[in-house]
Amino acid sequence: MVFHRRWPLDPFEEIRRMREWMDEVVGEVAPIYEGARLLPGMGEEVVRTAVPSIDLIDKDDKLILKADMPGITKEDLNVEIKGDRIELSAETKKEEEEEKEGYIRRERSYRRYYRSIPLPAEIDSEKVEAAFEDGVLKIEMPKIEAPEVKRIEVK
Repeated sequence: MVFHRRWPLDPFEEIRRMREWMDEVVGEVAPIYEGARLLPGMGEEVVRTAVPSIDLIDKDDKLILKADMPGITKEDLNVEIKGDRIELSAETKKEEEEEKEGYIRRERSYRRYYRSIPLPAEIDSEKVEAAFEDGVLKIEMPKIEAPEVKRIEVK
C-alpha cells in the first residue's frame, strides 16, 4: 500500500499560509494599521504607526491640544495645520552597538507616530504655539471670532 503525504514539501509554505490566514481573521475583528500585519514574514520587520493619545480642550478663546508621544525628540516632530485639521507626525530611528570580548550586541528600533485631528473651531494658524516636554506635545491655538450670522428675509 502506498501512502501519499498531504503535506507540502516546503514546511515554510504552511507557516506563510497560516500567517496570511491569521492576518485575515484578526483583520476582520480588529482593523490593523495600513501596511502592518499581525505576524512578520521571514526576514521582515513589523512597522506600525502608533496613534498618539490626545486631549483636546476647548477654552473660551483658544483650543489646547496635548498629545503623548514618548520616545520622540523635539527635532523628530512635525506639526501641520491643514484647513480645519491638525496633523501630528514623528519618526525616529535608533541604533546601538556594543562590542565586548566574545560577543557583539546590535539593536535597532524604529518608531513612528501619526494622527490627524479635526478642529471644532476656526483657528488663527499664524499665532499657534507648540511646546514639547517629557514626551508630551502641547499646542495652543487661538480661535478666530466667527462672524455673526445675519438672517436674510426672503421676499
